[in-house]
Amino acid sequence: MRMAIRKRGSSYQVIYRCPGESSPRTETFRSEDEALIRDMQIKLAKKKGTFTPPEKITEASIQYKKNITVEEFLKEYVEVYGLKMWGNSFYSLSLGLIKNYIIPYLGSRRVSELTVRDIDAYYTELLDKPAVVQPGRMNTGAKVTAHTVSRVHKLLKSAFNKAVVWQYATVNPTLGATLPTARAAQRAVWSDEEAIQALSLCDSEPLSICLYLALGCSMRLGEILGLQWSNVHIDDALVARGEASLRVDRELNRCSNQSIEALERVNRSTILFKFPKVMPKKASTTLVLKAPKTESSNRTIYLPNTVVEELKKIKNQQAEYKRLLGQEYHDYGLVVAQMNGHPYEHRVIDKQFAKLIEANQLRPVVFHSLRHSSTSLKLKLSRGNIKAVQGDTGHAEARMVTDTYAHGFDADRKLIAHEMDAGFFAKVGGSTEGDSVNLDTIRQLKSLLQAHPELLAELLVETDAAPKGTGSTT
Repeated sequence: MRMAIRKRGSSYQVIYRCPGESSPRTETFRSEDEALIRDMQIKLAKKKGTFTPPEKITEASIQYKKNITVEEFLKEYVEVYGLKMWGNSFYSLSLGLIKNYIIPYLGSRRVSELTVRDIDAYYTELLDKPAVVQPGRMNTGAKVTAHTVSRVHKLLKSAFNKAVVWQYATVNPTLGATLPTARAAQRAVWSDEEAIQALSLCDSEPLSICLYLALGCSMRLGEILGLQWSNVHIDDALVARGEASLRVDRELNRCSNQSIEALERVNRSTILFKFPKVMPKKASTTLVLKAPKTESSNRTIYLPNTVVEELKKIKNQQAEYKRLLGQEYHDYGLVVAQMNGHPYEHRVIDKQFAKLIEANQLRPVVFHSLRHSSTSLKLKLSRGNIKAVQGDTGHAEARMVTDTYAHGFDADRKLIAHEMDAGFFAKVGGSTEGDSVNLDTIRQLKSLLQAHPELLAELLVETDAAPKGTGSTT
């Protein structure tokens, strides 16, 4: 492959020959520096044996790029870009958005002709369309939400950026588009007392251990349902040293077969295990154990002794099921498992959780709210040790712990008001040093009462019993 650089008018040309081609190739650049850089790129690629000549621009290729439809382009985008960049869950999500919300409305449109106004009109139209009902879910008649439109926008924005690079379009029509306002409702979260009440009332074995792991370990439901005994370390020696722990490095999820096959084809699948299909001929999805979505989600969590005891109960119960069922027990090593060893899916635990709330007239929350409750409680108990709490939650950024998962409750805010009185306002007007309240003592009392709430009732009884006009003798 011979190469040369020559000047033609105000531009510079890199000329080179390719094996199997009778005529030399020419690439034109505005400056000599650009031509020299391209010359060196080609020489280096030739030396490594990786040089591929650019696609020849022909009338046919120009027409193809001009006429390519959104459906044709997105298929290419998924194959060329998605397979390199996406994991199993995001691949499944993206395919669903393309199939359900993009192709039916934009699929036949030409990429080169889409404008910002077209995208604006499309987003407005989507909001009036019925939401696609997922298999196994009940049709509630809900319409597409602003949150779903936002997901579609994020996908299209990335796709049309590639369309510009690949010369299918001159501009990205999503960049100036107006998204519908998505008002995220603040998540309802239980206070410490409400969480304790739910734990006390729960009589469902699988739901109970899920509650303990969510509240005690700040785990996501997928991480809980994917937890295996090989990652649980609760030997007596470890418990005695206060080192009982579990390792989070997988989660239970349901992925589309199409995404699984596509990512396995390019050796990019994050799936660790596939559960046997109950209805293999009809199923378009597979229940799997997969690696977490981010590296920071891989973490070790140290266990409270109460959680250790609950885990031991579950382990003993499973041993009894194995003895009774024998070969009928399918042992996947799961901590949260059905009587025959099979996994529980998200929707089953969600349904049990909803029944617990309804039957006991608890304040309605979703299961993921327990992770918020757990994180807020740990921030409080650790006196704001964000990095320690972040180690349990598995967030890549500490601000997620404080901005998203820290919730204040009225009881805590009332205590702050009391401490303001004791530690600040009590000194106004020349209070003597002897009259001031020791804040360390207040904090110690607070910790003591949190650990032993029954003491508060005893103190109140003794205070009420004291003669009026006298101080308490306690």
